[in-house]
Amino acid sequence: MTAILAPEADPYLLPLPEPHTPVIPAHLVIARQAHRNSRFGDMVWSLAPLIDNPSTYLFKIDWESCVECFREPLRLIAWTFLNGELRNSFVRERAARMRTRIAPDSAQRTVRAWTLMAHWLAKRGIDTLAGCDRTVLHEYGLHLRDAGSGRADVRKQLLAVTRLWAFDQLTARPAGIARPPWDEDGVDEYLPAATPTGGENAREVLAEETMGPLLIWAIRFVEDLEDDILAAHAEARRLHRAGHTQRSTPVGRLALHAYLTQRVSAGDPLPATFQSGKPALSRAYVAAMTGASVRQVAHASTKLNLAALVADNAGPCPLDTPVTGRINGRPWRQAIDYTEADTLLKHLVTAVFIVCSYLTGARPQEILGLRAGCCPEPEPGSDGQSGRHVLRVRPEDVTPGPDEEDDEDAGEPHLLIRGHHYKSATDPDTGHYLPDGAERAVPWVAITPVVNAIRVLERFVPDGELLFDAAIHDPAHARHRTGSLGHYAIAVRIEDFVTWVNNEAETLGLRGETVVPDPHGRIGTARFRRTLAWHIARRPGGLVALAIQYGHMRTVLNTDESGRYGSRSRSGIHGMVDIETALATADTAADLHERMRNGESISGPAARRAILAAANGPVFQGGLVGLDFARKHAAARRHLAQDGSVLYDNPHALLLCLYKRDRALCAKDGQRSDAPSLDQCVPGCGNTVRTDQHATWLRQRADDLDRRAAHVPGPLAERRHATASRLRALADEHDRTRFTLQETPA
Repeated sequence: MTAILAPEADPYLLPLPEPHTPVIPAHLVIARQAHRNSRFGDMVWSLAPLIDNPSTYLFKIDWESCVECFREPLRLIAWTFLNGELRNSFVRERAARMRTRIAPDSAQRTVRAWTLMAHWLAKRGIDTLAGCDRTVLHEYGLHLRDAGSGRADVRKQLLAVTRLWAFDQLTARPAGIARPPWDEDGVDEYLPAATPTGGENAREVLAEETMGPLLIWAIRFVEDLEDDILAAHAEARRLHRAGHTQRSTPVGRLALHAYLTQRVSAGDPLPATFQSGKPALSRAYVAAMTGASVRQVAHASTKLNLAALVADNAGPCPLDTPVTGRINGRPWRQAIDYTEADTLLKHLVTAVFIVCSYLTGARPQEILGLRAGCCPEPEPGSDGQSGRHVLRVRPEDVTPGPDEEDDEDAGEPHLLIRGHHYKSATDPDTGHYLPDGAERAVPWVAITPVVNAIRVLERFVPDGELLFDAAIHDPAHARHRTGSLGHYAIAVRIEDFVTWVNNEAETLGLRGETVVPDPHGRIGTARFRRTLAWHIARRPGGLVALAIQYGHMRTVLNTDESGRYGSRSRSGIHGMVDIETALATADTAADLHERMRNGESISGPAARRAILAAANGPVFQGGLVGLDFARKHAAARRHLAQDGSVLYDNPHALLLCLYKRDRALCAKDGQRSDAPSLDQCVPGCGNTVRTDQHATWLRQRADDLDRRAAHVPGPLAERRHATASRLRALADEHDRTRFTLQETPA
């Protein structure tokens, strides 16, 4: 048994464990993972008892990989590391560099760093931690610096060695490793030169040719095809159960004989499935359709030599469920096949993930951690109405683009999604990592497609259970997981979804709706966030893949609920949106500067100010190189806060906005924001700038409206002709008032 400390003993010092001592102490164990707790004497330690994040791996520590002479002392330090905590004074002195308790994945990486150092020491002929003095540690720090790893990775490895020294002092039998020199003298000498950092802001945006059709098909699955798919899957499951549970009876045999004889004599195709790429009789389907047993079907197949007939004349296994879904106004199936029901359900689940991940900006692990009931309908108000949360935008407040009708969805209701976050979830009082995550203080705001997607899974996921529960969506492999589908599984499913979509688009003659391969490789699960941020920043007032207005999405993100969430450093999509917006404004300024140098003319109330803004735009772009996310975000916020100096592109309104708060007409009710509401652009605003290119586009759009007016009823045609006339008037005004860089008025 573990020894008991005397009352006067140092509370941070832990006793010596015995071989049967649990690796994870009882007060830290997640109850549903308690059975996985290892013992000190085991060669593999499971960290599963510390993990409640449903989408992460069940990490473990394998001591077989450790150099034998260092194994026992490192095991003792590791046990102390998992059971104890650092002194408060030690943590305070090191501020943000050190936490008292860290996440299981970080704990595994920390112990892995110790074993790597042990291998390095053994190669130098050092076989004890006591032989690892300051000089040796200095050499090891230089070795890490020069080994070719990135700056962030080296910093983590150095911190792991510091943690090794700190916890060694808290063991019942200290090994005597020296204090690392970087803990005393600073870490800079041991870090490689700074390079552009990775992370979310370094992930490539998904190409519009990829993201657009992908989202269209995902929403199509969720909103148009889900009834057909769920009904077909339920019927296929019923037939599968019936086919495998029905007993052999004379009645079933007679019905089977009549069914097969009729089809064979008529030369009709036989219901087939595919096994190893070859057609084979679908025994369970035939059994369910006839009332026979699978054994009787197998016997009849052999007797009638149906294998050869199926190989030559394989047929479908249609389900008797209605097909109500439409794609471009046409039924998408005559009937859904028994053999494709499971695949279609898998694609439906994948479509839900795509819609939720892209249209909320949540991290993949946050989406995979959502549970049925996470997006409840609000309680009815005193007037008996639904009490739905309404966007803080009135339809009459929305000014349409030059060629658009009033936005019918501007007052679209939205709900709130409540869930957990796991990244950097810590106890605010102790700083300890919280293995079960933390409920988000501020929920996500969900627009209609997201709500619809969640409702799809809630139709067959029990209340309170994970929406992406592996036991429901991947029962064959659920035993290997304890929660939701994993990131890799979802990434593979997305690629499978794309393959299915492209095949279906080809079959239906919708080649314009195929998902083009992204130039930067696999879609994955983590690129949706930055893609959303990029589109919000660069497509104001436009459409999210022809389905959702980006300007509307920005409005959702600017509600009080999401705004408070976005103010937390690194926590929300707002930081990414700020960076993307700042980069977009810099690109806009650089493009205008180049065009004016090439002789392009500009006009508008803010045209003269725009010349100076255009010349300064590229400075911001270069200033971001090498910064981490937090500093990029801070730089972006400073850049965007420059009143009257930031140039925004508004392709929807066909103008540039050199935003100055006291001249902005897009502000409502006296509000003053640091950024324009590009989806509410008002004609005649003092921040407007137009170029020759904008004038050309205005005339092109006017011509298009005139052409479209010829195909609609009279009142709508008149309205389009009037809009076309206004656009040409704006282009003519530009021609009258424009000037070039060389003609800049005083």
